[in-house]
Amino acid sequence: MNRKILLHICCAPCATAVLERLRADGYDVTGFFYNPCIHPWKEFKRRLDTVKEWAPTVNLPVVYIQDYPLEENIRMLLGGGNRCFSCFKDRMGKTAQLAVEMEIQLFTSTLSVSPYQNHELLEKAGKDVSESLNVQYLYQDFRDSYKESIKLSRNAGLYRQPYCGCIFSERDRYLKIKSPGQM
Repeated sequence: MNRKILLHICCAPCATAVLERLRADGYDVTGFFYNPCIHPWKEFKRRLDTVKEWAPTVNLPVVYIQDYPLEENIRMLLGGGNRCFSCFKDRMGKTAQLAVEMEIQLFTSTLSVSPYQNHELLEKAGKDVSESLNVQYLYQDFRDSYKESIKLSRNAGLYRQPYCGCIFSERDRYLKIKSPGQM
């Protein structure tokens, strides 16, 4: 098969098992790190650096957007209704846009390995941008690989983050509030 696919990477631990599955299914994978939602900056930098260290060890080419548009991202999250859907749509939109520019006909995301994400919202965001940009979104529920991703990331010594990424998810973990993406 060996079809090209652009993989949005939220973090290296989530990418481990997803990459293995995609390659086992015959995909030629290129990674894409775009996560303006990760706050604070030190957390963003740590996740970025972890992907940069890990990707060469598994021969994964990755395109990085290292901008940190804090104000723009917070305005988007506060002004877009469901903040998780807005965040998914932003990241899936950039991924789809890059796929078109790179002439890759298919894109997906490591976000689908997490049992903590709202998969219906993620799938809707991917499909919405897929239709508008005429590139195919592969939604695959990788949650059955979540425990494998933990094992693989621990074996590789990767930094594993304690929350989704946005400032609201960090707050919610301390206050034990369900985010709109988990409802």
